Amino acid sequence: MSIRKFNLSSLTLAFVLWGAAVPLVQADVLPFDYSEDFDNFGKTPNACPASNPKGICAAVAAINSFIFLENQYPGIYDNKLTPNIQGAKPNQTDPTDRDNFGVNGWQVGTNPPRQGYYPRPGTVGGDYIQTKKDWFNDYAPGTTIFDSYFIGSTDNNRQPTIQDLAKEIKDGEDVEFFINGGTAGNHALTLTGVSCMDFNYTDCSITYQDPNNPTVNQSASIAPTGPGGSLAVDSGFGNVYAAFSESPVPEPASLLLLGTVIIGLIANRLRKTT
Repeated sequence: MSIRKFNLSSLTLAFVLWGAAVPLVQADVLPFDYSEDFDNFGKTPNACPASNPKGICAAVAAINSFIFLENQYPGIYDNKLTPNIQGAKPNQTDPTDRDNFGVNGWQVGTNPPRQGYYPRPGTVGGDYIQTKKDWFNDYAPGTTIFDSYFIGSTDNNRQPTIQDLAKEIKDGEDVEFFINGGTAGNHALTLTGVSCMDFNYTDCSITYQDPNNPTVNQSASIAPTGPGGSLAVDSGFGNVYAAFSESPVPEPASLLLLGTVIIGLIANRLRKTT
């Protein structure tokens, strides 16, 4: 009986997405702890321009998330999403693109001029996701899949659940979420991790980046006890009422599934040739 040798090192291609390792997808069982590398996120601080003296936290959360995508998937994004980035990991910042995304607007080549997020006249969630789509369509067209959870969303017309947030982090996506009703008022944060210890999803916590203190990866408990079924966060921020995510095309989870299928096919082939 002869045994055919096969070089399995090439299978690592199934776990690499244009120069970046794809995060392993764990089984959806409790307890779980999904997290992303905080060093990959930008550390751009909040700002209070004259046109918006309360700050532009949603723009900060977006730009710091875009820097995460560039660091996590450099073969796809390089520095396309933050053309004015400054510094090196783990302390990269981009105040110019923060201000453009938030209030000043921008124009790329012959594409139409775009409004920043805050001057747009529509709904909070709808304007935010559309501003991000305009940004990606101008700076990195055809690279990204978008998802959103809020009342009125064309993706998921409901508030986000803990399971929603956990899935997005597990799949290696960047996530921003909006909170209201707490001491911070309306505020935007960047999600960096989700963990749960029980099957009722009541003993759960998150890690997050606050635009007001972007160099610290903070943590808080979270539970589905807010009004209308929203998620309540214990750090005085209040209730999560919207969440937004982006991931590269193809999505990391899809690529990992493809890699698993390839491994199975090769293993079956090896059994048949021994």
